Amino acid sequence: MDPLTIYVLVATFTPGPNNILSTTTASSVGFKKTFPFMLGVLTGTFVVFFACSMFNVFLFQQLTFISRFVGFAGAIYLTYLAYTIFKAKTDDYEGAGLKPNRLYVKGLTLTFINPKAVIYGLTVTAFYSRPQYLDSLFTAITVPLILAVLCFISVIIWGLFGSVFQQFLRKYQRSFNLAMGSLLLYSAILVLIDAI
Repeated sequence: MDPLTIYVLVATFTPGPNNILSTTTASSVGFKKTFPFMLGVLTGTFVVFFACSMFNVFLFQQLTFISRFVGFAGAIYLTYLAYTIFKAKTDDYEGAGLKPNRLYVKGLTLTFINPKAVIYGLTVTAFYSRPQYLDSLFTAITVPLILAVLCFISVIIWGLFGSVFQQFLRKYQRSFNLAMGSLLLYSAILVLIDAI
């Protein structure tokens, strides 16, 4: 396997905000009710990766402040998500905050300010942003689409994990929420340190 493929697989399927939230939500409300969140992630990752493929070189050479802004915004949002997971109870997931349209928007929004998604998109699409690879609109759409579908498969797998182990995770919900929230908080701290 070439290094790019290894990077894509590792970055896509390791725990990150989208995967963690997919697992947490599915463990509380089930896979089916989590699906709108997953569709939001699919839409968001395609848009982010498409934007990265179109503006990759320009964004980081001409507008370096964008990476810092994404880092700060992402750290704040990840901290907020960690806080909501820390304080969540099973009943909280059944409430108005997890209606399908809100879950879609949550998945979409999370992806737009998810530093892992943006950095991943910029890193992978940098390879395809060279003129010899980005020779057509077809390539500019196809590469981000493939990457978005891989991310969608990842949140589905993580969501299935949460759903399959739903009874176990509900029994140990406080511990599970503490672990998942801590991972998000750790991600926020790393993003903030990187943005500074």
